[in-house]
Amino acid sequence: ALYAGAKSGKSLLLLEIAAALATGKPILHRAAQPPIDVLYIDFEMTANDVRDRLEAFGYSEKDDLTKLHYVLLPSIAGLDTAEGAETVIQAITATGSQLVIIDTTARAVEGEENDADTMRAFYRWSGVNMKSLGVTWIRADHAGKDTAKGQRGTSAKNDDVDVVWRFTKRSETSILIAATHRRMQRIPDKVEL
Repeated sequence: ALYAGAKSGKSLLLLEIAAALATGKPILHRAAQPPIDVLYIDFEMTANDVRDRLEAFGYSEKDDLTKLHYVLLPSIAGLDTAEGAETVIQAITATGSQLVIIDTTARAVEGEENDADTMRAFYRWSGVNMKSLGVTWIRADHAGKDTAKGQRGTSAKNDDVDVVWRFTKRSETSILIAATHRRMQRIPDKVEL
């Protein structure tokens, strides 16, 4: 999970990561690699927003973005339901995606944001099925009023992920990503970019 205050740039970072992985470009101190298929499920932006952002990152018609499978403003059942999960699993299977980005959590589920059962249902229907396919998934989320206290809504949002990252924009050219929860000790406490 990656969370931050509204309009802080978390979606920009996730799109930059998705585009780089889909094109095989270096990203986040990682050397260029063979491209992978990435499914980005975006409940917030428009096609113009995405195009403008990709162009700002330096992408053009010369770049092969065919491995970036971008789903804009989908009208699908919540990912905390069997129907919504089935839709996403079918998209993963059809595209061969190895990474799924869900932007943002509150818009991707039908249940109440403050209800732990909503996140348990998300994991039962969507999360565990993606994990069983060997697919990595990232949920973007909003911070509560006090960013240091975590994601907005239920604390169960920390339970079904391997790492929870708090995104903090320090300046126009600097961000800090701090691991607030992690299952593996090899995950660094913080990453400065």
